[in-house]
Amino acid sequence: MEYLTTSFTSYLNQIDFSHLLQKCLVSGIVLIVVVISLKITYSVVDRIFDGEKVGLEPRDSRRITTLNHVTKAAARAGIWTLAGLIILGQFINVGSLLAVAGVGTLAIGFGAQGIVEDVMSGFVIVFENQFSVGDYVIIDETHYGIVEAIGIRTTSVREFNGGLFIIHNGKIDRLINYSKGHIKALVDVSIAYEEDVNKVLDLLEEICEDLYQNHEELFKIRPEVQGVTRLDPSAVNIRISCDEDAGSKFMAENVLRHRIKEVFQEQGIEVPYNKSIIYNREPLKNVDKAKEAEVKDGN
Repeated sequence: MEYLTTSFTSYLNQIDFSHLLQKCLVSGIVLIVVVISLKITYSVVDRIFDGEKVGLEPRDSRRITTLNHVTKAAARAGIWTLAGLIILGQFINVGSLLAVAGVGTLAIGFGAQGIVEDVMSGFVIVFENQFSVGDYVIIDETHYGIVEAIGIRTTSVREFNGGLFIIHNGKIDRLINYSKGHIKALVDVSIAYEEDVNKVLDLLEEICEDLYQNHEELFKIRPEVQGVTRLDPSAVNIRISCDEDAGSKFMAENVLRHRIKEVFQEQGIEVPYNKSIIYNREPLKNVDKAKEAEVKDGN
């Protein structure tokens, strides 16, 4: 470590400040070129990885968007690194400095294992298409939400409570992706035992057909009435299911419940709920007192 400190100190003492105005002018030109290069690079990347192309499936669109973000991040890091070396090269011998830096990198390599692991895991996630921006995922069985960004080192997940969960890519061990294919939207309907089950099943079939015909943007596949799935102590449970994208699952379930409630109210179908029956024993006490008074009068 002392050798590294001495070497860097000696190179800092060799910084050449002659022709400072010229070097500052060149540095300014380099920065302008960097800005222009970034704009051109971003434009090219947007053309290659355009997630808004017509005809793309939602899954493909999310993957292209993820590749867009990662490519831009890598290009930005490369351009700024090259620009930094060019600017630094005007004041000091960059080749010798990099040689010394190489020794320093080897010395701190063990401490940087986590960074290397995060970067490598980030590239594996993107190119293996494990998940993409916009996917609904659960990480470590405790954090669930929509993937908001995938970076070189970290992944950001917007949880449903509004919090932004940021995790290092190398720390992602157990992950469930609900956006690969369809996800089941499930609605359980409870009716009283006194209701006609066949009548309720027919009503639910009509509701599913109506929603499928009038909400094509939400229901790509007709919801299916699976029938009686459970007999609870105070209710008969009927389940409805349909295949949905992760982003539309909750909306589809809400629309189904809302429509079922409206139809049940119109048709007078009773939905069981907790009831409390209170017996008042006070009148009985009054009757007993009246009998006692009659007995006394008789005596």
